[in-house]
Amino acid sequence: MILWEDSDYERACAHFRAFERTGLRSELEAAISVFRVLASSRWDGAVANGLAIALWSRYEVLGTRDDLDEAITALRDTVDNYPHDAERLPSYLANLAGALRLRWKATGSGDDLAESAEASRRAVEVTPARHRRRSARLNNHADGLLTVHVHSGDSSALDDAISLFRQALDAADAGSDDRVNAKSNLAEALRLRFQSTRDVALIDEAVTLAGTVVPQARTPALRARFQSNLALVLLARHSATGQRQDLRTATGLVRQALKESPPGHPNRAERSAVLAECERLALVSLYGTGGEPHRLTTAARVRGLPLLLRSKGKRLARATEDAVRSTPHGHPTRADAMLKHAITLAFVGDRLAALALYRQVAGEADFPPRARVEAARLWAYEMVTQRNWQGALEAFRLAVELLPRTAPRHVTQADRERALAAFAGLASDAAACALQAGDPLLAVALLEQGRGVMIGHALDARTELTDLAEQHPELARRLDELRTVLDAPSGASYAQDTGLSGERRHALTEEWHELVGSVRELPGFERFLLPPAVEELVDPARGLVVVVNVSALRCDALLIAGPAVVPVALPELELFDLANRAERFRLDPADEIDSVLSWLERVIVDRLPLGDSAPARLWWMPTGPLTALPLHAAGDVMDRFVSSYTPTLRSLAAAWKAPAITRPENPLIVAVPSAPGMPDLPAAREEADHVAAQFASPHVLTADRALRQSVLKALPRHRWVHFACHAKSASGEGRLVLWDHAENPLSVNDIARLRLAGAEIAFLSACETGAAPPELTDESLHITGAFHMAGFRHVVGTLWRVGDRAAQLVASHYYDALAETSSPAVALHTAVLRIRATYPAVRCEPFVHVGG
Repeated sequence: MILWEDSDYERACAHFRAFERTGLRSELEAAISVFRVLASSRWDGAVANGLAIALWSRYEVLGTRDDLDEAITALRDTVDNYPHDAERLPSYLANLAGALRLRWKATGSGDDLAESAEASRRAVEVTPARHRRRSARLNNHADGLLTVHVHSGDSSALDDAISLFRQALDAADAGSDDRVNAKSNLAEALRLRFQSTRDVALIDEAVTLAGTVVPQARTPALRARFQSNLALVLLARHSATGQRQDLRTATGLVRQALKESPPGHPNRAERSAVLAECERLALVSLYGTGGEPHRLTTAARVRGLPLLLRSKGKRLARATEDAVRSTPHGHPTRADAMLKHAITLAFVGDRLAALALYRQVAGEADFPPRARVEAARLWAYEMVTQRNWQGALEAFRLAVELLPRTAPRHVTQADRERALAAFAGLASDAAACALQAGDPLLAVALLEQGRGVMIGHALDARTELTDLAEQHPELARRLDELRTVLDAPSGASYAQDTGLSGERRHALTEEWHELVGSVRELPGFERFLLPPAVEELVDPARGLVVVVNVSALRCDALLIAGPAVVPVALPELELFDLANRAERFRLDPADEIDSVLSWLERVIVDRLPLGDSAPARLWWMPTGPLTALPLHAAGDVMDRFVSSYTPTLRSLAAAWKAPAITRPENPLIVAVPSAPGMPDLPAAREEADHVAAQFASPHVLTADRALRQSVLKALPRHRWVHFACHAKSASGEGRLVLWDHAENPLSVNDIARLRLAGAEIAFLSACETGAAPPELTDESLHITGAFHMAGFRHVVGTLWRVGDRAAQLVASHYYDALAETSSPAVALHTAVLRIRATYPAVRCEPFVHVGG
């Protein structure tokens, strides 16, 4: 029995509808008052929901957190007390999801965000396909996933959100509020996808969508929201096209939106940040410095600040300061607001205030790792400009320590790559600073910590789980299960039912971190899965390791043959010149090879104290653009040393500790002499036949049997593998060209995520398997590196394009030599020397050995 009259409920709803129509607070207060009286008589779902929505609206007007907290409590109770109300439950769930998401924006609570995503998903599940509110529920769920993406950087959540927004748009009636909301939200999702793809078609669609909804806003609050969203997408398009009209329009729109966002308004922080970005881009456009914060700051210092720019800079500083002031503690965007304000202060000349903010952001444990690393990097560069090397080193050490956290396991492989690419060269700059401060051992340690992050995850888990299993087998077993699942292919969907969904990946990652923390509390495992000391990684009996660090600060070689690290300055090696030479060499190796080898000999090899001993083992560990050039072939290195390469000292130490290789009876041989759409490789068949003849029962996949799925299925069953095929590495993700390459490419990620116990040798007779995108050279994310990451201790690959016949001869001589030596590196060295007199360097010297 209901103890209140329907007319009272209708009166409360009427007051609320009047508030929505007019924006009058008196109507909102009247609605809340009547709902409270009704709720005190009897707790009914409809009344509780109405009270919660009214309190939520008052929070949006006044910014009083107690209102939002009370609304969430009421909605939770409603969902719990009416679980079988098929008609109203979807609305209660959707409202709870939205309120939780709004509180997350104020507090950054991960629990609120997770509960919101679950509630919005349940709301969609219990809403019939043709229900009139289906579009609203889809839109709400998509908005939740969009927030998950913003919080975690998981692109699978963003992809799902875009798909759901499009479904919501299709399900909405023409001219309805649901259709308007779906358009606005889809525009924001497309803007975020554009940030990673730079696909202008996406941002053009976003501008069209966001522009059509502004005139359709029914209330001032909704109009302000739509104006701010349109400003954001216009700014994104301006960043791609440079259209100044987009920037001017965006600035006007966000100024109008801020008029509806007084101090304390929940959206003032975001809108203030948008205005600050408009002011910054206007200054950048006028000053012509590009867009990078450090370039803007440096240019201002070098050229000085004319009066007009000083005035505009101060206006920008006021805008960024307002953004910080409007962003409460705990808000997920506070770190970015503080960082942009610091950059602005540095630009206008207040370097001490900027430095203080850099340090504050970098040291705040609750801020996102990405923002902390960026702040520490800017702090370090500020110290460098002051020639304060110890101060810079403190900042660089923090930045490098935090860097692995920017690429957590719970996001996709592509997301991790993008995160690490944003800080390309950071470890090399940190190492250069350590050398400037007189600490070469620390320089090596920083390179180990800040490079090869992803290969480090794979190698460390592989080796240290073995040690853990001896004393704590159950812990090791569960960690191994989690690692296996987390390293499996990521699902295309955040919440899919098959494969590893993003949602499941987040939960398993949390369990992984909890278990790793537990292991580190055990005696003897305090540094479990942490980078070992440099002294633990080198073995002077093996040979010499030459690390070549390249940085804009300075370039050096670091010779390691034991616990001591001997630095050798390379004054003629300069980063900008190196990058230009590497790019010219990539485009035309045949024309550049002689010049590059001569230059490498002069600026690097001749300066190294390599001694006059007989040929011995030498491992190269280049950094940055130098990873693309043939150090092993410069000067007389090839005549005196057997060279190998290593991405990190950790991977080299792991290869050294592994058992000696043993010749198998059944290697895997994959040969694709003729792939659809690709030039023929007539020597590939002869190459495969020669290799197969040396083993008792080889497993050969050739022509139309060399399919992606067949190869992935076979790889775990073979310790030695040989590929003779095309490869693509010049742009985009590297991949081996198999028979079905057009529909199912065998990519770097496919290979890198494998965990192949007992894998020994991979010979990749294909072009440019050692070529990585310039921004990912520190991660060795190329085909050769992927096989090494998967578990192959010895990988033979190529740095540039290689001819079909030359590749076949090198492979033939390699296996002939491998019958006489247990060292794959020595076998490759022997093979190349045998044909070097016949073939020019450009055809026989791209082959390199990676590993121990």
